[in-house]
Amino acid sequence: MDQKEFVRKSDEILNSMSMEKLRRCLHNIARKTPENKRASFLQLLEDCHDQDDREDSKYEGTFQYKRLIPDEKVKEKLSDIKRAFSKIENGKLRLSAQGYEDYSNGYWASDWIWEYEDNEGIGRIIEDAVLFAHDCMNDCRYEEAVTIFKLVMDTKIFVEDEDGGDSFELSLEEMVDEKLVGVNLKVLALDVLYSNYQLQPAVQRASVLYSYFTYPYFKEIHIEDIFSIGREELRDTDIFWQFWIDFLRQQSGKVSARLLKEGSLYYKGTEGLLEIARKGYKEHPSVYLAVLLEYEKTHDYEKMKEIGKEALARIKSDLKIRGEIALKTAQASGCLNDREFMKECWYQAFYSNSTIPNYLRLFTDGEAIRDYKDLAEKRIEKLPVSDNHYNQHISEIAENNITDLEYKYLYFFSGHFEMIKSWCMEQRSPLGWSGNFIGYGVDLLLLYLYADNNLRKAGKKIAVQVSNRIGFNESNNLVLMKENSVFETEVSTQKGEEIFWSIFCLWKVNYAITVDDMNSYVKWLESVIDKRIDGIVGGKYRDKYNDVALLAAALGEVKESLDVKMAKRIVINRYLERYPRHSAFRGALKEYID
Repeated sequence: MDQKEFVRKSDEILNSMSMEKLRRCLHNIARKTPENKRASFLQLLEDCHDQDDREDSKYEGTFQYKRLIPDEKVKEKLSDIKRAFSKIENGKLRLSAQGYEDYSNGYWASDWIWEYEDNEGIGRIIEDAVLFAHDCMNDCRYEEAVTIFKLVMDTKIFVEDEDGGDSFELSLEEMVDEKLVGVNLKVLALDVLYSNYQLQPAVQRASVLYSYFTYPYFKEIHIEDIFSIGREELRDTDIFWQFWIDFLRQQSGKVSARLLKEGSLYYKGTEGLLEIARKGYKEHPSVYLAVLLEYEKTHDYEKMKEIGKEALARIKSDLKIRGEIALKTAQASGCLNDREFMKECWYQAFYSNSTIPNYLRLFTDGEAIRDYKDLAEKRIEKLPVSDNHYNQHISEIAENNITDLEYKYLYFFSGHFEMIKSWCMEQRSPLGWSGNFIGYGVDLLLLYLYADNNLRKAGKKIAVQVSNRIGFNESNNLVLMKENSVFETEVSTQKGEEIFWSIFCLWKVNYAITVDDMNSYVKWLESVIDKRIDGIVGGKYRDKYNDVALLAAALGEVKESLDVKMAKRIVINRYLERYPRHSAFRGALKEYID
């Protein structure tokens, strides 16, 4: 239950209670209050006791609660804190450090380690300032609290290298990470937001509060959490939520999208979230997905399908997020037995987010193959290939472009086997496969040429490698190979591998080749693998022995599936005889002898 619903429900119960029942209720709360919370509880009672006097105050609510810290003490303490932070900022107070290289993770994985000395007590200065800022916040002295928080958050701490190197700086977050200061950054962040809310005029609150989310330790902060802290209840919350949501709609990026979804849902519930999705889908299309997830919680599949269809029509077709929305809509349509629209959503998922799993999903159903196979192949031909794919793929407005490797995988799965062979042949040396396509292409062709539906030991390992490389097990809504093709959002690793191979077999029958072509590919693979083994074992690259032994065994299993009797044993024995003194390689080969 969130804070808003909790307060609403509490008010509902309290309003129905008599004065005597309220007294008994508060007595029981007092009786059960732990020792470290008793002072705060008594202060709450005193604040409530004086509430009538405050409402008649000439200050008209400026100071809603009695201030407990004398003004002179606040002035003196604030002056001391400013002087201390001025010394820190000017480098008069600084840390010292000695650095050394740590080889505990191996010679080639060393880390540079700093050991710090805080002889000037900077950590204590920061801790003391944070505590006093918290006290100021609870004393309704928000301007002083914000002033101190700004000093704490923005002052860089100089570090002097005792070995004579260049000095450097640490931020507050780095000080906490290095255990040089004991500050709870989440509590600090909420105190900062609460104090600024109370200090700033209504029209500036949204922009000022949002500006703090540039600090790393605000990344996971939920704005609604500030409503349950502090001594004073926040005022004008309805106005704030309206300003906050309108402001966030105009921002871009992951943080603003998260805050927009959370704020809309907290303020107006799922219907309010849908309203924002309809208004701001161009800047924040992920809000539509958030709406679907909310209706999924209540199993309202009719509403999911209706909203999903609306979102698919509105959102640009080349945005990846549209693919996620299509899958959620497909899931709802499946639950409603609207299989025709479910399969249309499968195609839309691939059109907008052209991953290999989204492509393979089309091959789990005969009608989907008939209706969408050609369209999907045409889509592959027009897909943009981008070098900066990984720099923007996590954005909610990321466009549907793919890497060169993903393009080659899609070319394989759309039946361009001769092109796959051609790309592999660009690697002329049997060594130096790492980072080149040939290793991926050989695995793909070995799986394709395997003629049985039941994989053996080497084939299973190749299938796992391919499945992992194409991100199959990480895909949402994997389709189970059952009559109704029911979706699953989470599957075990083993089940994911089984699903991949089942779908691979269904896909393969749509891209059959002649027996002569099949034999030609096997002969070519045998030559490539043979040269690779000679290069690796002959060069004594021991860390690759297991890899090439797997290729040899997989080739043997492929030939046996094509009715070549005892092929795997023949292939393995050939290399056992060729390398009688390479015990490590021989051991790797023998792992695959049935």
